[in-house]
Amino acid sequence: MNIWENTVLTDQGKALQTKLLQGQTLKITRVTTGSKKVPIVDLRQQSDVTEGGYDITLQSSRTEGEKTILPVLLENTGLKESYDLWQVGFFAEDPDEGEILFCISQASQAKHIPSEAESPGYSVTWDFYFNTSNTVPFEIVLNSSGLVNIEAYQEHTEAINEVNSRISDLNDKLSSANNKIVETTNKLTNYVAIREQWMSYSVGASSSVNYNLSPPTLSGYKLLFTQCAITNSPRVTCHYCDNSKVYFWNHGTGAVSAIALIRFIYVKL
Repeated sequence: MNIWENTVLTDQGKALQTKLLQGQTLKITRVTTGSKKVPIVDLRQQSDVTEGGYDITLQSSRTEGEKTILPVLLENTGLKESYDLWQVGFFAEDPDEGEILFCISQASQAKHIPSEAESPGYSVTWDFYFNTSNTVPFEIVLNSSGLVNIEAYQEHTEAINEVNSRISDLNDKLSSANNKIVETTNKLTNYVAIREQWMSYSVGASSSVNYNLSPPTLSGYKLLFTQCAITNSPRVTCHYCDNSKVYFWNHGTGAVSAIALIRFIYVKL
């Protein structure tokens, strides 16, 4: 499908074309994208592309019969935010007006251009065809820093494909590792059980006290260890806790009556 089916010579471009018939050279200076759509009937009146676009790279032209083909390369290097590309405009040098929008293409549907962070190394090329004649020479202003030959472009594309393949492989391995973690977690959930008890205690000033514990019995499980947490008194600490007793110590100068949480950890036999 030709997404650039709506391509027109602008009013400024038409005026320039009349001058070209008098022996001037058509000098294409740059190509720029636009991120907004306009009614097709308004394309000819545009003097610039719609807002939100960026300059893209002109590649070396080639000739096929009576047509000059201008390849353009769009890359997202340095692009901080993605955008929808609707227009591509070719600017040319007018001997009287300076740089003008010579012709413009509007897509039949938007082309989403991802940011560099979303899709590193993203690039796309399009070939635009211009009818030429012996009476109108064709000149293109190229920025050599943006040029790539077909071999370099293929190497670049292959490198991107290799990186994408490695990322895909890494994602598969991460997915496999995550599945194993989930599997292990499920096993731990099946093999470990926790029971909790709340208990009140009273400890005299600067003294200790111990309480006997009564861990609940779970059929098919063995008590592995016990934890103790003091819930409401910073002056009291759990000096020692095992599977049968808990020892409290009061660091303050007054007696304390408070609450502790006892947690029993079991393992399945």
